[in-house]
Parts: sequence; C-alpha cells; structure tokens
Amino acid sequence: MFHLRMAGATRHRIVVPWSAMALRHDEPGWVDARDRITVGLICCGLLSAFLIDMAILYFSMFRP
Repeated sequence: MFHLRMAGATRHRIVVPWSAMALRHDEPGWVDARDRITVGLICCGLLSAFLIDMAILYFSMFRP
C-alpha cells in the first residue's frame, strides 16, 4: 500500500509571528506581487470564459 512518506521528504511548517506577517503585507514588493497575481487570475478567468463560450458557439453549429 502507498504511504505518504514514500512520496518525498516531509514538509516542515514555518512558524511566523503575526507581527512579522503584518509587516510583510505592507512591503511594496509583496503588494506588487499580490496585484500581479490578482490581475493574472482575472485575465485567466476572462480568457477561459471566452474560450468556453467560443466552444459552445462552435459546437452549437453542428446541431440540426
């Protein structure tokens, strides 16, 4: 039977105090990365919705 430890090394949890996390959220690099991720997710969502819509329109042409 497959065991989880066979998949690879164990991952250690990184314990960070809340004060350090709060300081990190105000960091300009963190804000810039968060904004880029948000824009990327919005663009991927719009692109996937467009592709699904085009696929539905394309395959609806073959309906009698």
